[in-house]
Amino acid sequence: MEYAKACEEVAPQSPKLIELQQKIRKNPKQSKQILHSFWQNISLHGAPLVEPIDAQNSRVTFLWRGAKHNVRIIGGPSNDHEWLTRIAQTDIWFKETIVNNQFIGSYSFAVDVPNVDGYLSHYCPQLNPKLKESRTQRRTIVQVQKIEPYNPRHYLPLNDTSGLRNESYIALHNAPKFINPHDYADRPNPEINSHRMDSQILANQRMIQIYQSPQKHPHQEYITAIFFDGTQYADLLNVPKALDILVEQGQLPPIQAIFVSAPNNEQRSKELTPNTASTEFFGKELLPWIDQHAPNKRNKQKTVLLGSSLGGLSTAYLALKYPNEISHAVPLSGSFWWQAIPSNLPSGMSKIIREQNNPPKQHWHISANSFETSRNSNDLSILGTSPRVAEDLKAQGHEVLYKNYVGGHSYAVWQVSLQDALLHFFGSSDLDSFENNLRKMQK
Repeated sequence: MEYAKACEEVAPQSPKLIELQQKIRKNPKQSKQILHSFWQNISLHGAPLVEPIDAQNSRVTFLWRGAKHNVRIIGGPSNDHEWLTRIAQTDIWFKETIVNNQFIGSYSFAVDVPNVDGYLSHYCPQLNPKLKESRTQRRTIVQVQKIEPYNPRHYLPLNDTSGLRNESYIALHNAPKFINPHDYADRPNPEINSHRMDSQILANQRMIQIYQSPQKHPHQEYITAIFFDGTQYADLLNVPKALDILVEQGQLPPIQAIFVSAPNNEQRSKELTPNTASTEFFGKELLPWIDQHAPNKRNKQKTVLLGSSLGGLSTAYLALKYPNEISHAVPLSGSFWWQAIPSNLPSGMSKIIREQNNPPKQHWHISANSFETSRNSNDLSILGTSPRVAEDLKAQGHEVLYKNYVGGHSYAVWQVSLQDALLHFFGSSDLDSFENNLRKMQK
């Protein structure tokens, strides 16, 4: 397979990389020792490089060592798979971005991406913005994905064989606070029960995982949280452990979580896009199945539906379809650019919401992230459509909180925003009310 020579046309702005270049220029015969010392320092202190610029921003430099042809970063502070540049006559590949210190995100690398249709034959594709990358070429990154070797913070063990896409994550010093299960490594994981559910409507089978938190008081009622993309939230992010801690700390009342997975990625795209069959499955099969198998009776006034990306779109759509079953909805970076048929509205969800006539009122927590912009420079982005959906829901009388986070299209942000949503809905005020009622009962 042919490749163009490595792109070396972007000069670093990082003070540490500039200093490195200066050392090599002054002592070219010692370049190997200088590079060895540089990578030893990275191994000791970790990557990416984070260099403060001012009180609000830092320069974040992602690094890769020793690729032959090219490197791309998957995720990170971007709406695209950005290219890294090689520093001439070194084994250092880098990509710099200036980001707000509230940034939190996840990332991995695609190393030596195959040239499928000629796109990578162009010298420095990142310097040729008019080049069009085919969908086939774009998908090749999965074949050569690698995790950051110098960042000890990653979701799964490096030897994990679950098939989930492991990623490294980074949180700058002003990133939102949340319960990170990795900070509680000595705490055992809570019990999760796995089930197989057959669907006659969809003619398929899926895995559903069920978690139940401890109950601090015998009279306390359980919240029910239903997650789409269940294995991502149950296994990749370990949401059950975070919920366990939030309940134990008294930040949330007891909660039972139902993690619903699609049979496969192809079915996921079909099932999480609004359609008649999936809507019937949710109302006629899934909810009755949950009511039969959940360990606690489901209070329909304390039932939360959560999902991200296409799962966020489906969350919004199904919550509106079943307002007497779903009281709270949490679309995380919902794919609201979706449209069933072309219209003059930038969001298919806006059309659905505006066509409702006096719907039952629900509680909504909608979020989008700063790097979820459109690569096509139009309004059909998650960041562009999400606030419009929030305003449309408010106009219909729903209780809506809309939040922006500094991050990309990433589970690193969604694990924060889902905790924020649950705390917003059921946090201290809900617990205070319960404690007051409990004291009255005891009198």
